Amino acid sequence: MKFALHWTPKVSAGLLLCVWVCVVASLLTGLVWLSMVAKVALVLFLWLALLRASHHIQILFGVVCSVAAGLALWRGSPEGLLQGLSQVQIFGGFLPSVLLLRATAQSSPQSDTLHQRMTRLTPSQALHWTLMGSHGLSAVLNAGAMAVLAPVVTREATPAFRVQLALCAARGVGASIMWSPLFVAMAFTSSLVPSAPLWQLMLIGAGLGALALAWAHAIFIPDLKWSDWPLSLRALGPLVVPMSVILGAVLLLTATGFSGLQAVTLALPAICLPYLAWRGQAVARATLRATWGHFSRLSDELLIVVGAQVMGVSLATLPEVQHFAQTLLPSLVSGGMLLTLLVTVLVLLGQVGLHPMIGISLLVPLVASGPFGIAGVILVNAGVLAWGLSAALAIWTLPVAVAATTFEVPVSQLLTRRSAVWGVLVCLSGCCYLVALNAWLMP
Repeated sequence: MKFALHWTPKVSAGLLLCVWVCVVASLLTGLVWLSMVAKVALVLFLWLALLRASHHIQILFGVVCSVAAGLALWRGSPEGLLQGLSQVQIFGGFLPSVLLLRATAQSSPQSDTLHQRMTRLTPSQALHWTLMGSHGLSAVLNAGAMAVLAPVVTREATPAFRVQLALCAARGVGASIMWSPLFVAMAFTSSLVPSAPLWQLMLIGAGLGALALAWAHAIFIPDLKWSDWPLSLRALGPLVVPMSVILGAVLLLTATGFSGLQAVTLALPAICLPYLAWRGQAVARATLRATWGHFSRLSDELLIVVGAQVMGVSLATLPEVQHFAQTLLPSLVSGGMLLTLLVTVLVLLGQVGLHPMIGISLLVPLVASGPFGIAGVILVNAGVLAWGLSAALAIWTLPVAVAATTFEVPVSQLLTRRSAVWGVLVCLSGCCYLVALNAWLMP
């Protein structure tokens, strides 16, 4: 037993590496057998991942897979299961590519430059730098951005000020989730509505992120003066060029016909591997070793992604659900009211512990399949808005948990009245923004 447990992480990492290589190769060549190999390796990876997953994820995965299997038995066909597994396969390439980028960014000397620029900032400037820095860095490093920021801004900080810093960091990451294609939120939700162009999703999402940041400034940094902005923003200068290159490469690939998920999967290795080769063997080996180490720890993430996607597709392909969505439900609620209700329900479910991915996998395909008067891009952005809000507010989400850990504060202290006010205001203004855009797109 000990021997098996010792080798399981290495086998899992090897299987995920196989999935990653086969997915990338199949995207470039179109060979069907590579896709089949990736699918088999992914199933084996999930089997091992389930053995090592947290108890909460094991239960959740078991429930959603049981629902999907029950729907397949009721229908008398495994079509929904197979279709869901085929659609989720791309995440076996997407997530490893993001991990490679994260490890590459952490090995970059730009991280040291960020640290050096964090001198002589006032408390308000430090809060602003943390908010904007977590927002910019998390677009590349996801929640790991806080590990770069926290050691600098928490030096000699009081416990009360660390709570403020943690709140700003979590809000910055939540705002980044609303537009960045490198987060699972955008990738997963857009995979449920493939017709939504990535550039439009990012453009609309940028407006949502701007609203979230504006409310964060007003609520968490009310004393910040306009004259304080330049110094803290200049400290983020090292992010501009690498962020522009990465996002530009992703958008370029989408313009050539790849989906958003496929573009990220291909673009990140194409940028990171030449950069690592330029940095030299020592840095390249250390970075690739760090990436490899993260592979076996993707258990919970991939289990949630696969379970939610398979259940959502299985439910959406049922003729009864399609009939209900296309004929009965639109007569009850549609358009702006449905859009607001969708975001509100998803955010509230996230606060009581239901991962946004589960709610989105159920509701987005249902709405996308019926005449509800909601444009595809708006529907995806609504799901991503709810995901970003849940991630920034709920104490069991990764951004909030990481903020509490890295800034060394009890997670319970991140449940504040100001946080609730921020969430309500972002939800209301974000829904108004999306409703107005939807009315313009669907006259």
